[in-house]
Amino acid sequence: MSNTRVSEIETTKICKKCGRILPIEKFRLVKGQFYNPYYLSQCKECEYKYQRKYLEEKNKIEFTDNLEILIHRHYKDIKPERILDISHFKFIPLGTDETFVKLMDYKKTWLSNYGRVIRFSDGKYNLLQGSYDKYGALFYSLRENVFYDGKWIYKSVHLYAAKAVAEEFIVNPDIANNVYIWHSGFDKQDYYYRNLYPLNQEQYRIVKNHFNKTGDDSEEFILKVMNDIRYKPDDWSRSAMEPVMCGIGYRGSENVDCTSESYLKWHDMINRCYNAKFHEKQPQYKGCTACEEWLNYNNFKVWYEQNKIAGMILDLDKDILFKGNKVYSPETCCFVPHAVNTLFLNGKKNRGDLPLGVHFDKSKGKYRAEMSFMGRQIKLGTFDTAESAFARYKEYKEDFIKDIAEQYRNVIPDKVYEAMMNWKIEIDD
Repeated sequence: MSNTRVSEIETTKICKKCGRILPIEKFRLVKGQFYNPYYLSQCKECEYKYQRKYLEEKNKIEFTDNLEILIHRHYKDIKPERILDISHFKFIPLGTDETFVKLMDYKKTWLSNYGRVIRFSDGKYNLLQGSYDKYGALFYSLRENVFYDGKWIYKSVHLYAAKAVAEEFIVNPDIANNVYIWHSGFDKQDYYYRNLYPLNQEQYRIVKNHFNKTGDDSEEFILKVMNDIRYKPDDWSRSAMEPVMCGIGYRGSENVDCTSESYLKWHDMINRCYNAKFHEKQPQYKGCTACEEWLNYNNFKVWYEQNKIAGMILDLDKDILFKGNKVYSPETCCFVPHAVNTLFLNGKKNRGDLPLGVHFDKSKGKYRAEMSFMGRQIKLGTFDTAESAFARYKEYKEDFIKDIAEQYRNVIPDKVYEAMMNWKIEIDD
């Protein structure tokens, strides 16, 4: 009997769900713990009905009437200096609002809010065609500036249009987890920024299932999914959204090490921007702000981990890439050695109304040009007028900045090197 096949023992079976006597082939044959074959107690039809009901209940979306909307749909402010003027090009815009912004870590490359890419090479601006992977996703083959083997190099990479557009144009409330991009209407060939939504894996699954069932993927529905605690990461909590720093900065998750270097950098940044007592001592930081994404420490931490250089102590700088910038953001900030950072302190607090690098020497009755570097004063001479003293300072300081840029060439990213090599000092800085 032990060698007799199951199908030869039973020809019919009673379904415990519907009570019908059915041919044995109407039941699913499975293997037990010890690989002994047996038929399930419910027929295939009842099993299918049960599974369908279970999936319908699992995927049923009902929101409470008092759902708290903490996350809203916002777009990034783009600095005018990053925008490429295409008015004199022959490219036909995909829309009246198509804007090409410079990708800070790529070589002479601009990305539009429609997912198109322009690259400058061979003395002209070229609109790239891009390629598609096996899933139909558009990507571009570009060169990214990365730190590798002790120096900054350009590495060939694939830049995916949807991910890049979301990063450059959309405020992402949870950068660490929202790595899936939902396209409105599930149209994966649509890369327009207003039709893209960064979501976490569970949120993406819910939106996709609901869309497949109802055809609804409205912004109102997606925002409810993004704000529903059922679809948040395990380390999310309402308390993690409370502004614990200067009434505006929040942790973003429960698992935060407040002694880590990334947290201390973030703490210092928020303090510089929003602490009134700090502004009394350092008034040059009045008016500074952190971008919306970086009010969330967890978002800042992602950028910090991607941009830090192991074994180096670096300063967070906001105004080398964009002169006079007052916004801390992924697009405007960089890590630089302390020596580089001190080159761009303007000393407005001490010089009064005189030009940068100039003070009046009462003992000689003349204007002295002077610059400081790493606590050392470098005297550049005395002059009859403040303007001539400034001219000497400007010439010396701009050359000095270029020299330092060359000295730190392997430590600073290419975007910082280029900014330093092209730095111009104005009399009203």
